[in-house]
Formats: sequence, C-alpha cells, structure tokens
Amino acid sequence: MTGTGSIATVTGAGEPAAPAAPQPASPAAPGPAGPSAPGPEQPTDGPVTPRAPLPGSRVGPRTGGIVMTFERGHTSKDRLKVDWCHPVPPKLDPRKTVAAGPMALEAALAVLWEAGDDRPLLVMRECSKCKDGDEALLQRSLNNDRTLLLTKWFRTVRLPMHVVEPTHPFHNVFRGYDWKDNVPHFFLLAHPGATPVAFTGQQTQTQLWKGMQDVLSERYTKDAAKAVKAWLSVLDAFDTIDARRLQLRDQLAEARATEGPDSSQAKRLTESLDRLNEERDLALAREAKIRELGLLPMSRLLFVASK
Repeated sequence: MTGTGSIATVTGAGEPAAPAAPQPASPAAPGPAGPSAPGPEQPTDGPVTPRAPLPGSRVGPRTGGIVMTFERGHTSKDRLKVDWCHPVPPKLDPRKTVAAGPMALEAALAVLWEAGDDRPLLVMRECSKCKDGDEALLQRSLNNDRTLLLTKWFRTVRLPMHVVEPTHPFHNVFRGYDWKDNVPHFFLLAHPGATPVAFTGQQTQTQLWKGMQDVLSERYTKDAAKAVKAWLSVLDAFDTIDARRLQLRDQLAEARATEGPDSSQAKRLTESLDRLNEERDLALAREAKIRELGLLPMSRLLFVASK
C-alpha cells in the first residue's frame, strides 16, 4: 500500500467574502449558490461553528416560528456521544540515542486500528476551536442525533493539534496522503488500502451523512441508513420509558411513605414498574439487533484487494 493517491474531499461553504460596495446603477449580481472550498487564508483548522441544540436534546416542530426542543432521557444521552479513542504511539527503545521520527503510514494506521476492532476509521485532528468538543462533526441549529449514531459503526480516533508537526509519531496519518487541497480536519477510511474521504470541518450535514454511509456500505452487509432510522425510533421509546420510570418511582416512594409498603397502591405501582422494565428490556434487545450490521473482516477485504 502506498500513502498517495486520489483523495475524496468533502467541504462545506467557505468564509463569505467581504460585501462589495453597492453600485448606484443596479444591485450586484448574486454569487453562485453552491458551496466553495476554503481559500488559502482560511486554514482547515480554522473557525468551526459550535453546535446547537444542546447535547441530549431533540428538535421538535416549529411553534410560532420557534423550534421546540425536548430533553432526551438518560438512556438516549448515553448513546448520543462520540466514543473517542486516543491512541498512544509505541514506546521508543531506550537504548536508541537517535530520534525515531514519525511512523510510516502503514505502521501508524496499524496502531490506530487496535487489534480486535476492525470497524472503519474516523480520524480527527483537534484544532484550537474544537479541542474540548465535537464541533467539527456537528452542525449549528440542527439535530445531530443521526450523525452521533452513525459514529457508533466507526472506530473514532482523536489526535492532538500537533499531529501535523514533522516530529509527531502519527505525523503521516495526515501527511502521508496526497490531499487535493489543505490537510483535512478529519477523514474516513474503510480499510488500510481504501481511499480516504476527507472533510474540512465545515461540511454540510447531508455531505457528512453521505460520506459516512458510503464508507459504511463498504464494510457492513446491512444498510446503515435504514438501521439508524430504526435506532432513532428506539431512542424515542427509551425517552418515553425513562420519563415514565421516574414518574412511577416517585409515586411508589410516596405511596410507601404514606400508605405503607404493602398497600394496594404500592403493589399496583410496583407491578406497573415491573411491566415497564420488561418493556425496556425489549427495547434494549431491539436496539442490539439494529446495531448489528454485519461487519466484514478486514483480512478478507485486504485479500480481495491484493488479487
């Protein structure tokens, strides 16, 4: 495998140009509608727009021009976060006096693909704007639940800002490819011999979903788009169950305190809570089935690619 080749890059709209002075004769013609790639003055680790709504909320219908949001339950919130991995380069041999320098691309990818986890890679390098957040992946004023669930079928790797420096052990993870434009903010990789799909961090939500689903289709036997739709439905069920469980537990505690633990009211609430727990178990089983997309072994892909 070589570290160069044609790279699929997905960008969002770049920084808007400064508005031109108005002409007295006629208004200026509108610019092109399509997105433009960031110019040289805008580095790929440049400003990243923070996301909204807040984590763990979901967007509801507009009421009077206002977007209503609903708080997710704790079960859904546990799913709606990126499970970042922070790989550590191999320790240097203390007997060597010469600096080892960056690892070769193939060796670096082998470290990122930890043994036993063959999921496709999502590799992000931090910038000053997203050091403590996930803004490069998420969109402002949009619901990001679908994006966050799609990440569960990737091995999500987070590297520090200085990974692009020549002395960093993982330098070639980003510098080992022949990118068409600037070094991307993050990229997707189906397997070590695949062409990476690169993103600037300013891509649209639709562009990101398409890139993620295209890569997932190379590595899984089932359709991720259908699975994530079903998974979102399960999250809604979790929200209903979590809210009802809290309500029943409060009512049960009050009934035991006021009418006694063996009262008919306490027994009725206990039975309702037991039925709700059974309903939750069924939702968990459904979720587990949805998450199993049928990951193709990496060894099989590499064997096919080498033929």
